[in-house]
Amino acid sequence: MLDRSPFWSKAPDSLRGPGLMVRVLPPVPQLMVSGDLDGFLARHALPPAGGLLAETSGSRYALRLARARMLVVGLDLLPEAAGWAKGGATTPMTGALAVVEASGPDAMALFARCTAVDPAANSPSAALSFAGVTAIACRHDGALRLHLDRGLLPYLMAWIGVTDLVIP
Repeated sequence: MLDRSPFWSKAPDSLRGPGLMVRVLPPVPQLMVSGDLDGFLARHALPPAGGLLAETSGSRYALRLARARMLVVGLDLLPEAAGWAKGGATTPMTGALAVVEASGPDAMALFARCTAVDPAANSPSAALSFAGVTAIACRHDGALRLHLDRGLLPYLMAWIGVTDLVIP
């Protein structure tokens, strides 16, 4: 079989600028949940799911994506336990979604360059188009945190790398 690994570019682990630090976090446990969201949150002692740029902290939080769908972070589930249970469906997303964190005084300037979404808008959905990539955005312990398709990570990091906020 042909080895296609050299075809794919590798994303840098971090990018820096005078007021910005962008880094790819190690794999973070993530679950996609559909169905009875309130019941799932209650069963797992999680706070209510936040919307766009919701303030989150700690290792466990939830972000609403649609009326009956959310991303739960910090809760691990064995793959064989996924599927329908107690009014909802769960899908492990740890391997599918990468997490990128942008911190520093220019983190929201990066946000402004990457999306037309008003950061002051109070959207119930944390999903948005960020530099042309569908991402899930929140503020986590003072930093901007993005959850996105792991396969698009090299593209996003390259896009951020050519902004005037990052030193090449």
